[in-house]
Amino acid sequence: MGQVWGWGYGGEGQLGLGSRMKMVSSPHLIPCIDQSASGKDKFSAVSQGSKFPGSYVKEIACGGRHSAVITDAGALLTFGWGLYGQCGQGNTKDQLKVTRVESLVDTRVKSIAAGLWHTLCISVDGRVYAFGGNQFGQLGTGAEEAETLPRLLNSSSLENKHAKAVSCGARHSTILTEDGQLFSWGWNKYGQLGLGDSVDRNIPCQVSIDGCLPKHIACGWWHTLLLAEIPI
Repeated sequence: MGQVWGWGYGGEGQLGLGSRMKMVSSPHLIPCIDQSASGKDKFSAVSQGSKFPGSYVKEIACGGRHSAVITDAGALLTFGWGLYGQCGQGNTKDQLKVTRVESLVDTRVKSIAAGLWHTLCISVDGRVYAFGGNQFGQLGTGAEEAETLPRLLNSSSLENKHAKAVSCGARHSTILTEDGQLFSWGWNKYGQLGLGDSVDRNIPCQVSIDGCLPKHIACGWWHTLLLAEIPI
């Protein structure tokens, strides 16, 4: 883990290269970490610049037309399409360069997932933050308004829960908690929330999984997969 490289369509800045390049046909290094320093000096150089604390990138996520990365120091960086606030910068502008999410400057982020128009992240203490488009309740805030800044999910269903994994579909979201419970919310036209119907949800709802222990979750455009362990 360390560097981030990108290629493909970059018309909204989702490659973080500072321009609207519509075709990048070979891998390009995305400037997330100061490459001029190394080791402890690298952390100091980046931190003093008040931009991207950390010495390497530990996690990445791609949305429909936006991107997000997390550094080892827990800093969340976003870039790309911003029409619905999915970059978490407090506005709806496209972010052509890698930009830190300043509203989470005092929060260490450990995991990130990006959907078509929205983004979710988990802090090191298991709290869930959501931002971006919310037309189908995919942010889990209990409303349908978009959020241009990360909003803490404080639903009663997540009270005393600590999230450990997150995944976003096109317009739905899922998390796994430390105690092995699965929650989903958002668009549900095809039953992708796993709740036994096709009704959209705008708050996290527990998915019943009997006889197994959920280990990992992955959302597709309109479907969801769960990796689970069967107790012996």
